[in-house]
Amino acid sequence: MSSETSKRDHARELLAADRKLMTVARSARRRRLELRRLGRTASAAAEDEGAKRVRPAPDSSSDSSDSAKVVPVASRCSACVSHGAVSVIGRRREMEDAVAVAAPFLAETAGVEGSGDVEYGAGDEGFFAVYDGHGGSRVAEACRLRMHLVLAEEVRLRRLRPGGEGQRQAEDDEDGARWKEAMTACFARVDGEVGVDDGTDTGEQTVGSTAVVAVVGPRRIVVANCGDSRAVLSRGGVPVPLSSDHKPDRPDEMERVEAAGGKVINWNGYRILGVLATSRSIGDYYLKPYVIAEPEVTVMDRTDKDEFLVLASDGLWDVVSNDIACKIARNCLSGRAASKYPESVAGSTAADAAALLVELAMARGSKDNISVVVVELRRLKSRTAAVIKENRR
Repeated sequence: MSSETSKRDHARELLAADRKLMTVARSARRRRLELRRLGRTASAAAEDEGAKRVRPAPDSSSDSSDSAKVVPVASRCSACVSHGAVSVIGRRREMEDAVAVAAPFLAETAGVEGSGDVEYGAGDEGFFAVYDGHGGSRVAEACRLRMHLVLAEEVRLRRLRPGGEGQRQAEDDEDGARWKEAMTACFARVDGEVGVDDGTDTGEQTVGSTAVVAVVGPRRIVVANCGDSRAVLSRGGVPVPLSSDHKPDRPDEMERVEAAGGKVINWNGYRILGVLATSRSIGDYYLKPYVIAEPEVTVMDRTDKDEFLVLASDGLWDVVSNDIACKIARNCLSGRAASKYPESVAGSTAADAAALLVELAMARGSKDNISVVVVELRRLKSRTAAVIKENRR
């Protein structure tokens, strides 16, 4: 009896996934986004050509949903199979999101600075981040340019290891604590940099950005989050949140804000002083000390069941749940989506999965900029045929 129930559950999951994919496929046929897709196989020439095609004019105020923001290209990363990023303006008039990928990030920055600290494993890990700006794009762009460089300095300062073979448990635990220290120090430094008084007008003090950062190593994933962007890991087909949104109505955040003398006001949603819809961010100096730049850091050991990691701005998460996002990405990475809808889904890479999630958010009416990074941790084998065969027995 339990076997029959299991078969029926499998069939229901397949049908539900089919309906979601069909919605996305129809949307893709109606609206072809010009997407910037990043992957380890992309050539520099192709990326330059893509930048010319996709980058919006600096003074553009178009409300077209077909504009996409170019993000820096990444190189090969041994800690993941592939990675891809898509960042689009969506239905907003201005693009305030930014995405950064540096893989491997320690090896690159160590080479630039001439440091001799590469012997402890630099080059095995990748840096992935999504920055959701508000009040303008200045802070998000500053994070895109500086965050991975500052983090590399903090990591080398603490002689951190990304989790190589042969480390003892005590060393692993110590490194986990140091990763938290490094992330916290990094966010504080970048927050200080974007708030330097350089004679700019007071309007610049109202600009800020959320930040969700992931460092993916061979044995561990480190995620730091400040704001309401989010990181979700797919482990054995089950979504595992690696961050918790910093919303003003979150009980512990509301208590912290009020203890600092601030107030959370329900004005078109819960907001700090009735203005900002997130309780932590980089920048936003006019709301300090109520809005802080201190990240919450999660250090998680990798397992053989880890499949992929999704980082995205709230342009995705406002309309797509963790569970649905992981199911769609999983169907894409396994090749099932491309085989079923070849006219709409180009392939089964991490970049294709990121593009599919962006399409889904647009189809569900997201009104924000949408930025998605997908990091493929291991190859997914298509189980569609096996499930269908089992259900026919």
